[in-house]
This record gives sequence, structure tokens and C-alpha cells, in this order.
Amino acid sequence: MSKSKFRFSLSTQINLIFTVITLVTSVLFVMVFRRSMFFFMNDQAQKAFITFSETLSKTNRGEVVFSEYYYYIVYELDENKERVNILNEVKPDKEFIDEEGINEFYETHKLEINSREKGFIKYNRLSFYFVNKKLPSGNIDLIITVGDNTYASILREPINNVVTIGFIAIILLGNAIILLWSSITVERIKMLERGVRGLSESSYTKPVEIEGNDEISSLASTIDIMRQEISNSERVKQEMLQNLSHDIKTPISVIKSYAEAIKDGVSDPEDIEVVIKQTDILTSKVTKLLEWNRLVYVAKEEEFYPVNLNTIIKTVANNYKFKKDVRFELDLDNSYLMGLDDHYYVMISNIVENALRYAKSVIKITLKARKLTIFNDGEPIDKKFIDSEFKPYEKGHKGQFGLGLTIVQKTVNIFNLKLRVENVNGGVMFTIEPL
Repeated sequence: MSKSKFRFSLSTQINLIFTVITLVTSVLFVMVFRRSMFFFMNDQAQKAFITFSETLSKTNRGEVVFSEYYYYIVYELDENKERVNILNEVKPDKEFIDEEGINEFYETHKLEINSREKGFIKYNRLSFYFVNKKLPSGNIDLIITVGDNTYASILREPINNVVTIGFIAIILLGNAIILLWSSITVERIKMLERGVRGLSESSYTKPVEIEGNDEISSLASTIDIMRQEISNSERVKQEMLQNLSHDIKTPISVIKSYAEAIKDGVSDPEDIEVVIKQTDILTSKVTKLLEWNRLVYVAKEEEFYPVNLNTIIKTVANNYKFKKDVRFELDLDNSYLMGLDDHYYVMISNIVENALRYAKSVIKITLKARKLTIFNDGEPIDKKFIDSEFKPYEKGHKGQFGLGLTIVQKTVNIFNLKLRVENVNGGVMFTIEPL
């Protein structure tokens, strides 16, 4: 058999679970209820015995109204507590005990009856209540009332009927309400499912919205946030691909044209320097693209280790100090930051390379108490570019495209650092420090 034949809808599952729980609860309740009613009715019966017996002992017996559910008998006992005669006897319409049964009860419990003023005894599935009262003659008036479970059953039957009807009503009404609620809930879930399925078809442009203020609508909002992030990511990738194609196309075109000129013999030998320069530009762009992609696969946080930034900064400064007529000023302590040294090298190199592009005369790098600042005396950066958080290949300062500062931003995020770029007196300051 196929697995789908045993599949139930969510609403059916909820109704089945509710019905089973209600039925089990009903059975347990009825069992507990009947047990409780048994003790309750026995208690009520005992109280009835007491009431009738005490009334009988204090009132003219002819004026007493007896219950039809109990047998009453009154003995006169002599001073030796032996029965002399029957003073009164009231039998119910329903014969459930005779005098022999009472005699048997009395003989069996004679000692207990004679030693106590009053008491309650269960005997042969019957309830006996007895009261000993002193008479003016000196004899003892022994009142015995006897009852079975008829009274309790009569009281219990209508209650049981009400309880049974109540549970049936709960099951029917509860299932109807749950069916209505589950149908609405399932339909909302199906709407959410259709919305998720349609994301790729609409290229993540169609929002996922479910009305309400519950977990389903909250889930829909979360999915829509994810949709927006995916949409933005796809847009960034498209823009990045376009900008990257444009950025790489220029050096390739220059290299091709100079190569053709050299091939045709119309170029001077020194033009080969142009080819080499364009090759370096192309190599730099490809390297940055690989570095940016490599950050996706960076090690987990538990694999980070303390990195000595002092050594890395000095290495980067030595690599760039002859590329432009700009002075490097270093003020470094031996601060360590958690992370990976090769990624810190790339991050600092990108900041220095950017600073070198705009610096007029000096780049100052300071490392104090795990706080790194890199200053250059170039022109201020447009605030719009600073607020953009360096998106990949977004056109930035002076119309430049690039991944360098994007790599910096992504690296500090991975290593739980914060990056701040600000225009200060005389230049631009990059600040990196722990969160």
C-alpha cells in the first residue's frame, strides 16, 4: 500500500486527538465521579439515619415522617441491655430486610451496640445506624435504622444522565468548534505554503503576507524578511556581476589591443609596461574576488586564536611604503585580537590600499589596547558612501568600484569586531575594535 493512503489532514488529526482525549477524560471522570458519589451517598444516607433516629428519640413517634427508603425499628432494652419488646417498627414498601436479618445483625454486633451510645455499621451490603437512649423507666430505647443503596442510586441516576449528556455535548460541540478553527488554520497554512512555493517563480519579489496576530502570521513575517534578504542578495549579486564584468573588461581590452599592436610590429618595446600594469590590475581584482568568496568558508568561531596585529601591520606597511610617495607613521603596542592571521592581513591591506589611493602625504596607523586606527590625510568621504556599509562593487568615493572595503566590513563582522569610518580634521579615520 502507498504511504499516502494512511495520511490524515491536520484538521482530522486535531479532531481525532481531541475526541480521544475527551473520551479518556470522560471515562476517568465517570470512574472517579461514581466512586465519589458512592462515598457521598453513603455519607448522605448516614446523615439521614441520624436525622430520623434522633428525631424519633425526641418526638412523639406518631408525628415522625419516615423515609420510604429506610427500615426503622425501636427496641426497649432492660437494665442488662437485653431486648424486652419492640416499641415501634416502620417498614418501607420495598422489602429488602426482615426482622431475622436485624436479629442477626444485633447478635453479631451486640457487644459494640451495647458499649456505644450511637454508631454506623456496614453489614451484608446494608447500612445500620443505631442510637441508645435512656428512658425514664430506667430501660434503654435502642433505635435501629436500616437502608440499602436504593436512595443513593435514585439520587445518582439523574446526575449520571446529566454527566453523560454533558460529555456527549462537549465532544460534539468541541469537535465542531475545533473543525471550524482547524479549517481556518489549515487554510492559512496552505496560503503560507503557496506563498513560499511562489517565491522562486516571482524571483522573490512577491511578498508573503498572512493576516493575523499569531504564530502563523509571525512565521509569514519571518519568511518575508528572509525573502527580502534573498532578494537583496540576488540584486547585489547581479550588480556585482555587472560591475565586475565592466571592471575586468577594461584591462582585458587594453592588454588585447597592446598585444595585437606588438604582434603587428606597430608598438614600441616599452609599451610592454602597459600590458604588465594592466595585468597587475586584473590580478588584483581577481585576488580580491577570491578573498571575498573565501570569507564565506571562514573557520568557526571556536577555531579562532589570538592574532598579533603588531607583526601584521608592520608587514603590510613595508609592502606598501614604496608604492607611493606617502609617509607611514606607526604607533603600535602588542595587542592581540581573536581571529585568523591571514584574514587580518587581507583586511589591513585593503584599508591601507584604500588609504594609499587618497592620502596626500601621510598614513598613520595606531594600535593601542586592542583598538586599531588607520588615518590618511586625504579628502573627506561622502557620508552616503559611509552609511552604505561598503556593499560589494557599489560605486564609492570618486566613482571607484571595488571589493576591498566590502572585504573589510565582512571580516570585522565574522571576528565580532566593529568598524567605524569617519571624516576627521585633516583626513579620514578607520577604527576597528572589539564589540
